[in-house]
Amino acid sequence: MTSRREFLLASAGPALQLLETGSQTVRFRHGGALWFEYRFSKSRPKTYVHPLCAPDGRVLTLDGPADHVHHRGLMLAWSDVNGYDFWGELNPAPHGEILHQRFLARRTRPPAITALNHWVAAGSVLLVERRTLRAPRITPDAVWLEWESELTAASAPVTLSAEKHVYNGLGIRFIREMDRGRVLNSQGTVEIKQADGEPAHWCAYWAEPSGKPAGVVIFDHPRNPRHPTPFFVMSQPFGYLSAAPTYRAPLRLEPGRPLRLRWAVAAFDGPAHASRLADWYRRWTQRSV
Repeated sequence: MTSRREFLLASAGPALQLLETGSQTVRFRHGGALWFEYRFSKSRPKTYVHPLCAPDGRVLTLDGPADHVHHRGLMLAWSDVNGYDFWGELNPAPHGEILHQRFLARRTRPPAITALNHWVAAGSVLLVERRTLRAPRITPDAVWLEWESELTAASAPVTLSAEKHVYNGLGIRFIREMDRGRVLNSQGTVEIKQADGEPAHWCAYWAEPSGKPAGVVIFDHPRNPRHPTPFFVMSQPFGYLSAAPTYRAPLRLEPGRPLRLRWAVAAFDGPAHASRLADWYRRWTQRSV
């Protein structure tokens, strides 16, 4: 019989429910509707978010598609961490795993969880990660997820590198109905090729699955290293968007000096509009600095 624990957390409007199941997931629900789900199963070499839903309930992310099985919804990963690949899963390379250890906290205002992860390769812990996911109500017309990762080198310096894989960082694999989608960033760029690698305060990817527009925007925190961050974005042969701080240069972590990375992710119905997203960014940064 599957064990289950429920946590009813106070929030504005309908109660937000965190439901932890024996399948090693934590589901964020609001008013009975699923917002997003945090997955930390031992059967996966990463911890990640899937599904991430639009306000109308449509699922916008893919988990482990056949073309790229290592694409796990909304995930934080690097393909080169001291020579180990924490991005790929089946490719011929020395791999690492991001392993859930335990939850450090569950909070109510805003609803949030904090998890302890170990980035492990060749039997050694390279990075200790304190990951916090929050579900704030910044605007009523989007599903909001705040992602904060504090990465600390465990015992020796660690280099996060992208090299030829510029997409490393916090990334989203979109459903197939969102392939060949559109882009809009804080610079006003709407061309995929120009937006790819362009530093921006935020970048949105949107399409019209089933004829109804929907999309996701990633907001880069002003205190992140290399803010405004470069974003990786592609629409063919599939849709992918990532905040990619190592797009052009690696990041080096020294023991005892944590690297703090903060982003907000908002899933929305309708097309992307610059004024709407700029206002959301202003509201988020004002409350999160």
